[in-house]
Amino acid sequence: MSLKKAYLYLVSVISMVIWVIGAIMLLNLALKTWVFPKADQNYYSTACPVAPDGKSVNCDEAVLKKQSEENRAAQKQSDAAQAIAMIVIATPVWYFHWRLAKREV
Repeated sequence: MSLKKAYLYLVSVISMVIWVIGAIMLLNLALKTWVFPKADQNYYSTACPVAPDGKSVNCDEAVLKKQSEENRAAQKQSDAAQAIAMIVIATPVWYFHWRLAKREV
């Protein structure tokens, strides 16, 4: 096996692993959103925010719950964007290198 062919197969395998990780992340996100919504809840108590002078500000439980939900939604969007980016980038990289590796007989 030539060094070039080994390189092509190695990049193909790495890109396929990245694709699988992205798919797992999307599946995990979908399961937590629609099938197991309680798995995504924060079970830890949220502490009151503290101002720079050391005093706690706005320790209203409703506000803290809303902030927690907004943070959770933002994290879900960030995770989805990362997983989709992994899949979108890994797919053509895998295809290109795999096709070249198969052509190198």
